Amino acid sequence: MMDSLPFRVKTEKRHIAYVNFLFEAYDGIGVVRTADPEDGVLEILVAPDYEDDFRRIAKAIGEELPFVVMGQ
Repeated sequence: MMDSLPFRVKTEKRHIAYVNFLFEAYDGIGVVRTADPEDGVLEILVAPDYEDDFRRIAKAIGEELPFVVMGQ
């Protein structure tokens, strides 16, 4: 994904597939990569036009399960 914003997030290992599924459902907002599956660290590449949407989705996910945006 060109000109994407890379966000590192942390969740529990058991939630990685679910988080990936959620972002796939929001077609075009971001691409999920597993950076460290044992620690539940993901990198989500977000199209710049969707940064606000990503932050809203991340907040909603964080209200449902352990999910923390560690940085960009």
